[in-house]
Amino acid sequence: MTLSAYLGLLSLGSTIQTRYNAECQEEEQQELNALQSMAQHISAAEIDTVSTVSIHHAPSERRVEVRENITGVVLAIGTMVANYSLCFPIVAARHRLQALPTLHSYNRDTPLYGIHTIIYTYKNGGIRRLYPGFGLGLIGQTLSATYESGLNQVMSTLIVSARKHSNILGTCTTLLAKGLALFINIPLYPLYRNALILRVQQSNQIVINNPQDFFRRYKQDLQAFWPGNVHHRQLLNGFIPSGILNLITEKLLIYIYRHIFQFFSSNPNNTSNENLSTSSVAVADSGGNTATSSTTTTTTTTNASLASSNSKKKRDSTVLHTFYPEIACGVISSIITRALSYPIETVIYKLMVQDTGVLTVNTNYTGFFDCVKKTFYEEGGWKAFYPGWGIGVLEIGMGYIILEASWWAYRVTQWKLQVPGTSDTRAVRKARKLRDRLL
Repeated sequence: MTLSAYLGLLSLGSTIQTRYNAECQEEEQQELNALQSMAQHISAAEIDTVSTVSIHHAPSERRVEVRENITGVVLAIGTMVANYSLCFPIVAARHRLQALPTLHSYNRDTPLYGIHTIIYTYKNGGIRRLYPGFGLGLIGQTLSATYESGLNQVMSTLIVSARKHSNILGTCTTLLAKGLALFINIPLYPLYRNALILRVQQSNQIVINNPQDFFRRYKQDLQAFWPGNVHHRQLLNGFIPSGILNLITEKLLIYIYRHIFQFFSSNPNNTSNENLSTSSVAVADSGGNTATSSTTTTTTTTNASLASSNSKKKRDSTVLHTFYPEIACGVISSIITRALSYPIETVIYKLMVQDTGVLTVNTNYTGFFDCVKKTFYEEGGWKAFYPGWGIGVLEIGMGYIILEASWWAYRVTQWKLQVPGTSDTRAVRKARKLRDRLL
């Protein structure tokens, strides 16, 4: 082959040059395919590793939710038991001062005097004297709650069926249900009256000394509801105001509780959850707009963000996270209601202990308004309706201490549930963020 012919084969566009370029492109494409396959395998391995850390090494959301619900129920019951047990001696001392007519008692009944009264009671009767009729209050509350629950289940069905026939029949059934709901006050009033006698009676003037005395007096009070009984009028003087007060305070308590709870519910937690959900969706949308590969990744990221937000909301709504606001609102509404009904309670307690034998000098109130009149003119004006106000201050202070203790118990429990191994650890949160980025 001549030199000119060889140079012609090497010139641009010749067959040998074309064959060489095609072979190089094939080799480069094979190497590129191999690198892409390796990168895909590495990405899949990274996703599997991160998913293992963020999911399989953390308990499921269901287990976390069940654990938080159980812990919240335990804390709620413990708080209520502690509140009832620790405040009972203070409440018993306050009832004792409210039921005994005393001239200018307002000037005497300071918080310091309340402390001395409780200490004196303990020294003269021991721990048992601080808790007179402790179980009677629990029995009364249990009977009332059980009766109302069963009555609501039965009467709600009857009211619905009655309204289907006619509005008049539905109205009559509703009135019957309200009357049956008030009927529980008849057996409960003698129970609470004898519990008050146990708190008021002194060591030198004991009226109820054993369970037999209690049941005997309870039977006498039940029989006094019959019109022909000699104690009928005297019993009704305390029973009717007591029933009306219970009805009013129950409605007032629910009203105050709802407003306080709504105030707490409209504060940071709900807004933070909403902001979290909105920001998660916004991040997902921005990622979807910039992605050019496919819409599957965008949908997966959006669903993952929404699921994470919903699961956080679900965890925040467990009993562990809701018991403290409910307990706090209940205690606050109870204190406000008790403060508003304090003067009427004083009058009712005086009527309840009249003619029971626990008073050194028996009173002769002829009715509710007569008791109001004599208390105002004979015991020191409007201040006479607030005997034991100092012990009431102690009661508020004890309630505050219990709320603080329950709050710290909640914080410690929440911290204990977030130790390594739970779904909220720092390593798991980082792993989940890496998984979202890889996906």
